[in-house]
Amino acid sequence: LEGLTTAIIVDQRRMGGDARSTVGTVTDAGVLLLLRILFSRLGRPHIGPPGAYSFNVPSVRASGAITVERGAAKAVKKTFTRTGGMCPRCEGRGAVTDFDLTQLYDDSRSINDGALTIPGYSVDGWYGRIFGGCGFFDPDKPIRRFTKRELHDLLYKEPTRIKVDNVNLTYEGLIPRIQKSFLAKDVDALQPHVRAFVERAVIFTTCPDCGGSRLGKAARSSKISGISIADACAMQISDLARWVDELAEPSVAPLLTALHHTLDSFVEIELGYLALDRPSGTLSGGEAQRVTMIRHLGSSLTDVTYVFDEPTIGLHPHDIARMNDLLLRLRDKGNTVLVVEHKPETIAIADHVVDLGPGAGTAGGTVCFEGTVAGLRASGTLTGRHLNDR
Repeated sequence: LEGLTTAIIVDQRRMGGDARSTVGTVTDAGVLLLLRILFSRLGRPHIGPPGAYSFNVPSVRASGAITVERGAAKAVKKTFTRTGGMCPRCEGRGAVTDFDLTQLYDDSRSINDGALTIPGYSVDGWYGRIFGGCGFFDPDKPIRRFTKRELHDLLYKEPTRIKVDNVNLTYEGLIPRIQKSFLAKDVDALQPHVRAFVERAVIFTTCPDCGGSRLGKAARSSKISGISIADACAMQISDLARWVDELAEPSVAPLLTALHHTLDSFVEIELGYLALDRPSGTLSGGEAQRVTMIRHLGSSLTDVTYVFDEPTIGLHPHDIARMNDLLLRLRDKGNTVLVVEHKPETIAIADHVVDLGPGAGTAGGTVCFEGTVAGLRASGTLTGRHLNDR
């Protein structure tokens, strides 16, 4: 086969990803970027560029000497600052965590006796060798007899270079290591046994500093018509679209048009009830598929082959027409759209139909018909007769 185009499969697998992943970040349709640009232009008080409204961008301060190559080179002391929108306490996650230490280890045992009860931290594994040979505590002493210093090193010690069995590596306490390996991802995306451990051992509470908005104080203080970017992201998308429509500001008219177009795509595909700050891991398979569709509608790519797996599942019949319009819009951008579908309303808009069946499994691969929708209706196949009945 030659001349194949890039293929993108849009199925109904649930979204996972980082704990900072939200509906706004996974669309890649620029909706959050557009909002951040809007607030950087119109927000009062003005706090900085778009990054100042992003919960993924931390604030940074640094100072030092730089060499200026101008005539006689000389060192000049400079101070650098960058304003980010990340809440420093929860690091842009919207929640803070506490640990039930009884779920991390059995304090009546020693490290070498299998005290650690964390998935993957077996005494016979690599982590068992690290914690047993680090030298910060006695691996043969029950944890309940550890000194304060030893317990701190076991749980919280900062990354430190050590050598175990002539191998150079970095030792780190249990708590920061768990945060990086288990809590950096969305909990719903973890393997079942790891998720069960996290649900037992970790207590999640809303960040008291940002109230779960993930944003720092400065980003929350900057407002447009009394609305902060945290308020905007917490709105239902249908309400947010109406608020954007009410902003009559000629200086950002193209920005408002682009933002309105993207938000309308959510409403058209019956996702107007979502909010941009909703964690992506909480979306159902059908919701995840439609959010992914919006991402591709906002893409500038053409000559792509999209494969959709039953995109109308969960939709009310009167909403299928809106879904059909979006499929046609993807096609009209210069793409090929393949749809695996059973709904007559969607089959009816096809340019070309391949009817597979009847039967299931090995009996379901027979090509019963190939051609136009009108030809399918007249073909007398099971699907054709069903379309005529409808």
